[in-house]
Amino acid sequence: MLGNLQADMSRQGVNTSQKGCCSACEKPIVGQVITALGKTWHPEHFTCSHCTQELGTRNFFERDGKPYCENDYHNLFSPRCAYCNGPILDKCVTALEKTWHMEHFFCAQCGKQFGDEGFHEREGKPYCRDDYFDMFAPKCGACNRAIMENYISALNAQWHPDCFVCRDCKQAVQGKSFYAVEGKPVCPKCIGVDEEEEEEEE
Repeated sequence: MLGNLQADMSRQGVNTSQKGCCSACEKPIVGQVITALGKTWHPEHFTCSHCTQELGTRNFFERDGKPYCENDYHNLFSPRCAYCNGPILDKCVTALEKTWHMEHFFCAQCGKQFGDEGFHEREGKPYCRDDYFDMFAPKCGACNRAIMENYISALNAQWHPDCFVCRDCKQAVQGKSFYAVEGKPVCPKCIGVDEEEEEEEE
């Protein structure tokens, strides 16, 4: 009966020659055919391996020889953003052993994106330079601002070199003898001791 139908259609000018076997159902393909992944398919059988939605002529991705719709491919196989957990479809930042959308790699404290100065890390979180030092750097015993570079360690505290001055006259005491009064350095002159007397005592 099928042979008679083919003959009748051929007489009417309709080509009914077999175009291969469908990779999904293994039956002959007559009519529309999709060729993809080196195989032939009935259009209704060329479907996403995950959601089984017909792919037809839409964009698709291949993984391990199987077709996937765009949405499922990205949800299943694209790297995930460490901030929003969404799939990363375009450019990304790889830092702290994680991947991030470009717009989601920012300071964990202030939310500012990182520029040329880069970032600092603490407990797996990225911070801008200002916030990192404000939050985690030791503070100066005089001005209470973060110490970012050189410092003097004295009187159970750290000090900016410019801040290590006599409590009373504000003159530098670095490299000189001083007295401790209420946790602050005071020069011998302000205490009322001559430096010469001090030298004699030694």
